[in-house]
Amino acid sequence: MNYNSPNDIKNFLDSYGFSPQKRFGQNFLIAEDVRRNIVNLLKIPENARVWEIGPGMGAMTSHVLEKLGENGSLDVFEIDRGFIKMLTDIFGDRDNFRIVEGDMVKTWKKYYSENGMPDRIFGNLPYNAASAMIASLIENEAVPERMVFTIQKEVGLRMAAVPGNKEYSSFSVLCQFACNVVYEEEISSGAFYPVPEVISAVVSMTPHSKFDYLSDKKGFFKFLRTLFISRRKTIFNNLKGYGREIVLFALEKEGIDKSVRGETLP
Repeated sequence: MNYNSPNDIKNFLDSYGFSPQKRFGQNFLIAEDVRRNIVNLLKIPENARVWEIGPGMGAMTSHVLEKLGENGSLDVFEIDRGFIKMLTDIFGDRDNFRIVEGDMVKTWKKYYSENGMPDRIFGNLPYNAASAMIASLIENEAVPERMVFTIQKEVGLRMAAVPGNKEYSSFSVLCQFACNVVYEEEISSGAFYPVPEVISAVVSMTPHSKFDYLSDKKGFFKFLRTLFISRRKTIFNNLKGYGREIVLFALEKEGIDKSVRGETLP
């Protein structure tokens, strides 16, 4: 099948008797140069273990399999039963290819506990679930050497935003707490089939280990959500549930004005 041709894709889908599901965010990347660039950004070692989230019909899957050595493997997370059937038909005879069925946010932890950390994670993520997928990996400390994702432009800008930028949010801090985030490129809507109503972006993430010393990461993530719970409120008003006196003491100790908002803090 020609993954660059909307007509070929439509005919292939018709042969299985179904069409792209909007609820799963199924927009297929039909620009081969963009697909190859995403795979190249992964910098895959020859015998790497790779996870792909949302492989669809396998357009990028095939590029990754080309790069893997005989001891490398590709595990794909797919929720749609129709695409699971397709992927099995196309790649099922390969020993280094496995499908993890179901909602990635619900299935990856068990798979991770049984199979360990992959070397790379990538995917053309569904727009409505991308943030939840990335946050789930970070909050559970499952961050490999490199991750590359295609996401909605606004999400990518948020991930890479700096303090004081209107896009800067708790999600910005969460991503940058774990990784160096690079906003690699934008992808026009015309590079997809069906054509989405939004512009997409590619982001790469590499762990920096700056905060590995932190003993209570779950406590920090809860604190982070509280800090940004209301963007219009000052950090003191958002945090005072921890206790007014202890918050005032902490802010004074760190030299932070209690009247500033969360988006001003690095």
